[in-house]
Amino acid sequence: MAGYSEDTIAAVATASGPAAIAIVRLSGRTAFVVAKQMLAARKAGKTIEFAPSHRARRGVLRSPEDGTPIDDVLFLPMHADQSPTGEDVVEIHCHGGSLLTRRALAAALAAGARAARPGEFTERAFLNGRLDLCQAEAVADLAQANSEAGLKAAWQLLEGNLSRKVTTQRDALLDIRALLEAHLDFPDDEIPPETGAELASGLREAADELDRLAASFQRGRLARDGVRIALVGKPNVGKSSLMNALLGRDRALVSESAGTTRDYLEEPLALGDLQALLFDTAGVREATDPLEKAGVERSHQQIQAADLLLLVADGSKVLTEQDHSLWQELPQDKCLLVRNKCDRPLVWGADALGAPQMVTVSATEGRGLDDLCRTALEMLAWPEESEGEAVLVTRERHRAALRDASKAAMDGKALLEGKEGLDLVACELQTATAALDALVGISSPEDVLDRIFAKFCIGK
Repeated sequence: MAGYSEDTIAAVATASGPAAIAIVRLSGRTAFVVAKQMLAARKAGKTIEFAPSHRARRGVLRSPEDGTPIDDVLFLPMHADQSPTGEDVVEIHCHGGSLLTRRALAAALAAGARAARPGEFTERAFLNGRLDLCQAEAVADLAQANSEAGLKAAWQLLEGNLSRKVTTQRDALLDIRALLEAHLDFPDDEIPPETGAELASGLREAADELDRLAASFQRGRLARDGVRIALVGKPNVGKSSLMNALLGRDRALVSESAGTTRDYLEEPLALGDLQALLFDTAGVREATDPLEKAGVERSHQQIQAADLLLLVADGSKVLTEQDHSLWQELPQDKCLLVRNKCDRPLVWGADALGAPQMVTVSATEGRGLDDLCRTALEMLAWPEESEGEAVLVTRERHRAALRDASKAAMDGKALLEGKEGLDLVACELQTATAALDALVGISSPEDVLDRIFAKFCIGK
């Protein structure tokens, strides 16, 4: 980690470009001193005051170098004991626009502030105990969320719900470890069998709860990152028409000529409260044209990366060997058979390919699309109505720490039941609690913190 600094930092906290309002944020021990050099009272004889906290006032933003007025602004002081970063904070609300915000930030830097690094405001909130590490990550997730599910998942983390569950299990493991280490100080006092059984049961309960949290990662990843859905099939089965129907607009070119789609197309799509990225791939077949061949190769790459595959087949034509081969080649646990063109007479049934899941649609008439979306959510194990209070693990870092802690707890249980030595059991519990400490940020390597906060935008 770059290391804590007592510098006062400044950054534009709002998006760039024309806007009604832009915010320049200051944080640091001398934030009020810096702000005073940038601000002047609107009336002669008046001075700029920063008490009480959290009360907006009006002033003139000016250049600290020559006093030239820049804008008529509102400024909002926040005293350290009540601020989000744990330091004195001043937010200056000026009129939006690229030039004004650049001049406002330049004024802050000229007055003695330093330009903030990406994520440095949130980093200071973490270092000053305003947020734990999971909550700090949730700040970035909240800002980047592009679906209702992503917002809900980020809010649960920001509220500290995951951290509380983790801390509960951490405290349980610490209690067991303390009891074991107390017995190590008096080796002649053996743990009674009933106490040993109770401790083993406690380790099992903690490991089970940690495993349950880790198992929520699949849903949490979908909520945070969205779903990758690929339309797959041989040429001329209606993949592009289905993409247009799902999007509600003509995005892909549709033609009776095979090989019209030479490269994959991608478009965002709302799927329930999830955000999906829909890929229309080139028709999978043996291609001789170099351009089409490259498109087919890219189709295979999208197939591997997808969370869900929609295998589109023409229900109005007899299935070919190519249809059967393609079904056999695809990972069937994430493949949904879509029988298209039900506006025409259908010539094959649901069991023709042996697919466990099939929906029937007409891409040209928009029939069956609701059933398609509902079945897709079921295959993703995502309920149509997400549980608003569910705590989801959204990052691989979280899942890895939970799994490591659970494994160490179960290894400790096995050692305890095998009477392998209390010192070895205590060692496993130390490993478990260390993993949970790193998860919430009680102790985390500096390089981990660097990677986490470097992914934030400037101003957060």
